[in-house]
This record gives sequence, C-alpha cells and structure tokens, in this order.
Amino acid sequence: MSEQTGRGEAPATVEQVAAALAALGTYGGENTPEEHSGEAARLGGADAYRVRVVNALLGVVQTEAALADGVVLDEEAHHAAWEQQLTAAGTGLDEDPVKRVEFIRWQVLRAGTPLRLMAQSREVGPIPLAAAHAATGPHQLLGVIAASQDAVATGDVERLAAQSDQLRAAREALENAVNNTDLLLNMLKSVGP
Repeated sequence: MSEQTGRGEAPATVEQVAAALAALGTYGGENTPEEHSGEAARLGGADAYRVRVVNALLGVVQTEAALADGVVLDEEAHHAAWEQQLTAAGTGLDEDPVKRVEFIRWQVLRAGTPLRLMAQSREVGPIPLAAAHAATGPHQLLGVIAASQDAVATGDVERLAAQSDQLRAAREALENAVNNTDLLLNMLKSVGP
C-alpha cells in the first residue's frame, strides 16, 4: 500500500462524496448538480446538505473499519492500521502534534456526543450518564494537551497556566463518571451479591 497523506484543506465536493458512496454501493441517486441542488434546498442549504452527505460516507466507512477490525491480527498490525487512518487524515506521527491531538479530540467528541444526548433522558439511568461524563473527560484532557503543546511551542506561559481550569473540569467529569458508576453498584447491592 502506498503511503497516504492528508488531502489538504480543500473539501471534497458533494459529487465526489456521492461518487464514493456509490462506489461502496450505498448511493442510489443520479449524482447530478440538479439532484444535489434540490437536496440542499430541502435540507436548509448547501452546507447543511454537504455535512449530511459527508457524514453518510463517514458512517459507511466506519462500518467497513469496524468489520475490518474484526479480522484477527496481532496488536502491532492493528496499531499500524489505525495509524494509517491518522496518516490519511494528515495527522500522522510525522505531522504537527497539535493537529494530531486536535483530530483525535474531534473523534472523541463525535464518539461521546450520542452518549451525552442519551444521558439527557432521566429514564436511561446512571450508567449512560457515567459514560457521557467519562467521554467528556478525555475530550477535555485532549484539549489541554493541544493547548499546552501549542503554548509551550510559542512560549505562551499565560495560556499554559490557564489550562488548570480545563484540568479541573476534566477531573470533575471523570469524578462524575465514577460517582454515577458507584450509584448503580450500590443499587445492585440491594438485589444480589
């Protein structure tokens, strides 16, 4: 496999994304400017439509990645494959470390958002809430890492010192995750061993 690097800053067009979906067998449209224009109007504009189409492609690709990760490989081979994802995103080991951390932070935010939405309903109980808090902690910690690396690189002592508030917020989120887990453990004590 040839080395893949980030595509740069120019976003793919909806036609390119639709073509990728079609290549994966998950797009049944005509992929014409008229079709895309109509969908954009229906969904609130070109940006809203593009975000939907790109996220559809992401979902398809993530499903393929989950299936691929089910293949039995040694840990080193899995890590090399996962690193390939970061390299293709332009955030490989040889790239800007702040950009790499921010990309991983974005992934954590996306993974944790459904948990946070689920936890808004009281009916789901303490464990989804614990999971939502647990996802928030790493997101905040990654923000501290990125800001700290950038502050150290630029000699911005004030920005570095300002990370203490974010560290406290991350700690609080992780403590809330533990507290909600303890709540369920205590509830379970009353029903069995």
